[in-house]
Amino acid sequence: MTETVNEQRHRGLKQVFAVSIGLFLVFLDSTVVNIAIPNIIDDYKIDLSKASWIINGFVLTLAVLLVTLGKMADMLGRVRTFLWGVIIFAVSSFLCGIAPTVDSLIIFRILQGIGGAMVIPTSMMLVRTAVPPEKMGLAMGIWGAVGAMAVAIGPSLGGLITEYIHWRWVFYINVPIVLLAFPFIYLAIRVQNEPIHKFKLDPLGILLMSLSLFFLTYAILQGEEIGWTSYKIVLYFLISVMSGALFLFVETKVKNPILDFSIFRNRLYVSGLVSNFLGGILLMGTLILLPIFLIRVKEFSTLEASFAITPLSGVMLIVAPIIGRVIDKIGYLIPMVIGYIISVMGLILLINIDTDISVLHLVSFLAILGTGLGIIMITSVTVCTAAVSQTQISLSSGIFAMVRNMGGAVGVALFVSLTLSFLNHYSANVVDEGVMIVKKSNIPEEAKNSIQEVLMKQRDTFFEEKNNNRVLELDEESKQLLAKNIEKEALAKIPKGTMSPEMQKKIEEQVKQQLINIDKNIANIKKQIEDISKEYVAKSMAKAFFSGIILCFLSSLSLPFLSKKFSLSHSREVDI
Repeated sequence: MTETVNEQRHRGLKQVFAVSIGLFLVFLDSTVVNIAIPNIIDDYKIDLSKASWIINGFVLTLAVLLVTLGKMADMLGRVRTFLWGVIIFAVSSFLCGIAPTVDSLIIFRILQGIGGAMVIPTSMMLVRTAVPPEKMGLAMGIWGAVGAMAVAIGPSLGGLITEYIHWRWVFYINVPIVLLAFPFIYLAIRVQNEPIHKFKLDPLGILLMSLSLFFLTYAILQGEEIGWTSYKIVLYFLISVMSGALFLFVETKVKNPILDFSIFRNRLYVSGLVSNFLGGILLMGTLILLPIFLIRVKEFSTLEASFAITPLSGVMLIVAPIIGRVIDKIGYLIPMVIGYIISVMGLILLINIDTDISVLHLVSFLAILGTGLGIIMITSVTVCTAAVSQTQISLSSGIFAMVRNMGGAVGVALFVSLTLSFLNHYSANVVDEGVMIVKKSNIPEEAKNSIQEVLMKQRDTFFEEKNNNRVLELDEESKQLLAKNIEKEALAKIPKGTMSPEMQKKIEEQVKQQLINIDKNIANIKKQIEDISKEYVAKSMAKAFFSGIILCFLSSLSLPFLSKKFSLSHSREVDI
C-alpha cells in the first residue's frame, strides 16, 4: 500500500516538473524578447511605435484568450490542449526567428500568444490534479519556482544572445528546448481516456469578453505613449466598459455562460486574486524601472543591467519551494502576511535609492523585495488553485492567469506614468539649478547667455528624450563669434605698430586655447547638470515605488479572508 502511494506521488511530481517546462518557455519568452528590441529596430529599420507591437501582440493575445482557452480546455481535454499549446509555441517561435518582415514577426508573435494562452491555464490545472491536497503547496512552489526562473534569467539570457549571437536566436532557442523536453512531457502527463466535459460555446459572450479585455489592455499599454487624457485612450476605455457591461448582461441570459460568476462569491479565491494582481503590478513595475535606473543613472551597459536585476526574480527560485511546504503545514494567512511585510520592507528600501547607491546594496534591496513577492505569488497561486472545486478549476486558472497578466500591464503603465509625471514636475528644478551653475561658471558672457537660453527652452521638457542637455554645446556660429571677440580683446592689449607674424601666431594659439578651456568648462557644466538630473530621476522612481507601498496596504484589506478556518481544511473539503 505504501509503495503504491509513493509511486503515485512520484508520478505526480514528474507531471508537475513536466508541466512546469511548458510554463518556463512561455514565461521566458515574455521577458527575453524585450532586451532585443533595439537590435530588431535596427535590422528592420522601424520606429519604436511599430516595434512595440512585437511585445503588445503577444501580451494582448494572452490577455484576451487566457480565460476562453482555459475554459475550452475542459471541452478539448486539458492534456491535449497543453501539448498542442507547447507545439504551437515551438513552431511559432521558429517562425518568429525566420520572419522576413516586422509585420510577419508580429503575426507570429500573436501565434505565440495563442500557444501561451493554451499552456498557462492548463499547466495550473494539471499541477492541481497531479498531487493530493496536502501536497498542493509543494507542487505550486515547484511550478512557481520554474516560472520565476524563467523571469529571472530572461533579461540576462536575452542580453547574452543578442550581444554575442543574434536577436533571432531569442526565438530559435525555444525549438531545441521543446524537441529535447517534449518526449518527457508527453510521457509524464499523458492520460488514457482523459475525461472531457461537453458544453456549448457562448460565442457572443466570448466576443464581448475578448473585446473588453483587448481594449482595456491596449489602453493600459498605450496610455503613456498616446496620453492618458487623449481621445483615443478615453475611447478605448469606453469601448472596454461598454463591451464589458454587455458581456455581464449577456452572461445572465445564456444557458451555458463562458464565465460562472459564482466563483467570485468564493472569498478565499477572490483574496488570492487580489494578491496575485498586486504581485503582477509590483514585479513588472519594478522590472521596467530598474533597467532605466541602472542604464541612465548608474551608466551600466544593457547586459550589466540585465544581470544586476536578476536577483529580484532569481531569489524566488529559493523561496518558492520552501514557502510551498510551509503553506502545506500552516495554511495561507501567515505566509501571505509575511510576504506583504517583506515586500513593504523591500519597497521602503527602494524609495531611498539615490545616485550613490552601491550595486551590493541595490542587489540586497531587490533580493528582499523578491523574497516578499515570491511568497505572495506562490501563496496566491496555491490559494486560487486549491480554493475552487474541480468543476471550476479550468475557469479559475484562466482568470488567475489573466489577472496576473493584467497586473503586469498595469504595473508597467503605473510605474512608468508616475515616474514620467514626477520627472515633468522636476524639469523646472533641473533647469533652474542648471542656470545657477552657468551664472557662477567661468565662461564668457556670450557663452553664458547662449547656454541659459537653451536651458530655459527646456524648462518644461528637460527629461524628454528629444530635449536633453546634450545640446549644451556652442554651435559653429557662436564659436566663431566668440573667437573674434577673444582675438579682438587680445589685439586691444598690443600697442599699435608692434604687431609681428610671431605675435599674430601667438594670439591665434591663445584664442584656440581659450576656446578649448571654454569647451571644457561647458562640458563640466553639462556634467553637473546631468548629475542633478540623475538625482531627480532617482527621486521620481522612488515616488513610483512608494505607490507600491500604498497598493500593498490596500490589497492587505483582503487578507482576513485567508484566516485559518478557510485555509487547508477548505481545500481538502473541495477536493473530496
